[in-house]
Amino acid sequence: MQYLLRDLKIFNSYSQILTISALIGYVNDEHPAITKAAEPVQVTFFEEREKEIMNFLAYMMAGNQSILQEKPKDDPDRNKMYEAFESYANGGFPILCKKLGVDFVEKNKNDRLTILQNYYMMLLSNDLIDI
Repeated sequence: MQYLLRDLKIFNSYSQILTISALIGYVNDEHPAITKAAEPVQVTFFEEREKEIMNFLAYMMAGNQSILQEKPKDDPDRNKMYEAFESYANGGFPILCKKLGVDFVEKNKNDRLTILQNYYMMLLSNDLIDI
């Protein structure tokens, strides 16, 4: 993500990359379980619209609204909503990179303009499904 954000400057924020990746993960039904403990999603950095998408994806994964209810800090289910979002983002990020044509092995072959064009074409065509 750092490469897309800081080096290629394709996205404006990590939250933008995570939200788009999560939507792609949802559309493609890609939501692998998070096995390695990572730093949790920092919700304070997300815009209101991104938080709404986060809520929607959590609801769709859980199948009921109880996941959206505010839980006390000591409740183990408190982060279920964010775990659903992270899972979809984890599944969608590789698809996003593939669609953009990003080559992480040979970074010097990445053309920023081509990747940016691929990104906008993907958004304009509503093509969030894996190829």
